[in-house]
Amino acid sequence: MWQPAINDSENTMSLAQLNAMTLEQECNWLERMIQYRVTQYFGPLEKNAETARTILPNAIHETLPVPPSWSNTETPFSGFMHSKHPNTTERLLIILALVPIVKPLLFDVFMSVNEQTNRPFTEFGVVETQGSLLATGATAAFLLSGTQLSTQLEVLEQLNTSTLLKSILRPEPDQAERPVLHTALTLKPEYVQLFTTGEPYQPETSHHFPASLVNTVLEWTDLKLPETTSAQLNEIVDWVQHGETLRSHWKIGRQIRPGYRALFHGPPGTGKTLTASVLGKALNKKVYKVDLSLTTSKYIGETEKNLEQLFSLAEHRDWILFFDEADALFGKRLQTSSSNDQFANQNVAYLLQRIEHFNGVVILASNYKDNIDDAFFRRFESIVEFQAPKAEQRLEIWQSGLCAKSRLSPDVCLSKLSQQYPLSGADIINVLRFVSLRLLAQNRNEIQLEDIKDGVARLSDHQTQLRW
Repeated sequence: MWQPAINDSENTMSLAQLNAMTLEQECNWLERMIQYRVTQYFGPLEKNAETARTILPNAIHETLPVPPSWSNTETPFSGFMHSKHPNTTERLLIILALVPIVKPLLFDVFMSVNEQTNRPFTEFGVVETQGSLLATGATAAFLLSGTQLSTQLEVLEQLNTSTLLKSILRPEPDQAERPVLHTALTLKPEYVQLFTTGEPYQPETSHHFPASLVNTVLEWTDLKLPETTSAQLNEIVDWVQHGETLRSHWKIGRQIRPGYRALFHGPPGTGKTLTASVLGKALNKKVYKVDLSLTTSKYIGETEKNLEQLFSLAEHRDWILFFDEADALFGKRLQTSSSNDQFANQNVAYLLQRIEHFNGVVILASNYKDNIDDAFFRRFESIVEFQAPKAEQRLEIWQSGLCAKSRLSPDVCLSKLSQQYPLSGADIINVLRFVSLRLLAQNRNEIQLEDIKDGVARLSDHQTQLRW
């Protein structure tokens, strides 16, 4: 009945509103399922009037309700579900996991107390976590066929084998010791967001996800890199665009590892981090920079645990993981003369195994290539060298960094400056920032040669001797 209304206004309705319409149908189906099963289990009103009336006063359904058809597949929730073709059990488990978020009152019936035991009915299979009622696989089994053991085993099999359920459900951490059938059904946060607001998921930086999103306003054409470096970067672009075709359609997936691993190495300020962010923008992929302070831990096993959480969340997603100062994690293994050396070697051994089987794009950046453990090099599909810019590249950076609201004094020759000062790209931008702030502070717009020299001298005052 509401299909025409969606078609007329879908351009103005938010994704959350579209999801709400579809979820309303799904919740109505679940409500009818609960009414039907409770009625069947506790008997007709005339046989067990007090219990039935207390638990579910409006129980009138005579047959197990059939799931509604997808009348509109343009909403994020219905579009996802329609593409995955879930069976009835999978569909029931998913809506049971979602109801505590969108319509928790449907579970009020499960708070009823058994007068004989003075406890909630065990048959309902619900668990209470932090004041909320959550369904379990046992809840789904009860709704499908009461307390039949065969149905419980079928639901258990679905939980253990369903690719769809494994991809979107997550076990509650404090219930890790519970049997699978009695573990609370909870959705991964990205699917909660997809099924409710419909917006793309962006995890917050924490110990559970020790990485932050990297953005840039620059474009691919803004990078001033040597041709050899650009050619190596194009290899990464080619893999992202054609790697899946290579693995699936060309049938060589068995011979090559999943994912892509690259090492960016070179002096500081040569554009390694900037290139990673621009690369993600060009490929329409999010780039997450790993926060080493949230990753490493002095406690044995904690670093690997933090990294595993990071890799697991990034698995099967179109994200680029970027490890800056990678030698802090991927450094050379040492002779085990102490427990600390053994601990450090375990971290490296874990990373060797983990990045080899990671199916996404991983970029490591290091100022010193020789600090990376040798075992990683055979695992890199690409080793990209970022050299200190030559004079012609420095000139391009000077020119592109100038503000249109400023002008150069006649005594300033950028070509001569590019020859005279062997600065990195980051240093040139820092000089231009210093000069621009001075112009604003002094209410002028002409850049004098003395301004640039002062900016260069300011860099020299706090720089140490370079080691390459």
